[in-house]
Amino acid sequence: MSAPAGTTIHDLNGSWVINKELSDDMDQALVMEGVPWLMRKVASWATITYKNTHIKDGNGCTVLTVAKSATGGIPGETQVHTLDGVEHVYESILFGNRRVETRWLDLRSKDPISGVVRREDLDPYLSQDLLDQEAGDSPGHIWAAVTNERSGMRGEQVWGFELIAGKRYHVNRMVLRKGEERVALRIVFDWAGNQ
Repeated sequence: MSAPAGTTIHDLNGSWVINKELSDDMDQALVMEGVPWLMRKVASWATITYKNTHIKDGNGCTVLTVAKSATGGIPGETQVHTLDGVEHVYESILFGNRRVETRWLDLRSKDPISGVVRREDLDPYLSQDLLDQEAGDSPGHIWAAVTNERSGMRGEQVWGFELIAGKRYHVNRMVLRKGEERVALRIVFDWAGNQ
C-alpha cells in the first residue's frame, strides 16, 4: 500500500514492508557486501519489514530506529540512525561491521549537506524522481553514508518519497561502490500501518 498522505520524512513511524515488485533486484548489492549465496537466495524470497520509530532526543536531534525483521529464518537487526553527522558503528550478523553517518539532506540547496556533499558531487541517481518534500527551512530527505568494514563496500543512500504509477511511496535510493564496481538501486516500501 502506498504511503499515507500525512506521512513525511520527518515522521516515518510505523511499519514498512519492502515491495519486491517495485524495488530493484538487491542481489548485486548483497554480493558487494559479501553476503553468502544461500542467504541472498533466502532474502530474495523473504518478506522484509522495517518497524520505524522516529523521535527527537534530549538535544533536539532526530533519531530514527529501524527494527528489521524477515521471514525465512533471517535474523532480525536494529539500526539506530542519529541524524547528527557523526559516524556510528553497527554490528550486523548479515553484513559485518558497518560505519554509518546519517544527516538531513536539502536537495534545494547547492550545498545540500553543508561542508560534506555539494550538489554536483551527489550521484544524480540518488535524487532521481524524488518528490520535493522540503517545507520552509526544513530539509525533506535523509542522507546516509555507509562503509562495510568487512567487504570494503562504500555507499550513499537518500531516503524520501516518489510517485510510482500515480501513487506516493517511501523509497530508499542507494549507490554502492567497491573498487571499480558501482551498483545503483531503489528500494520501495509499502505502508503496513502503525503495528
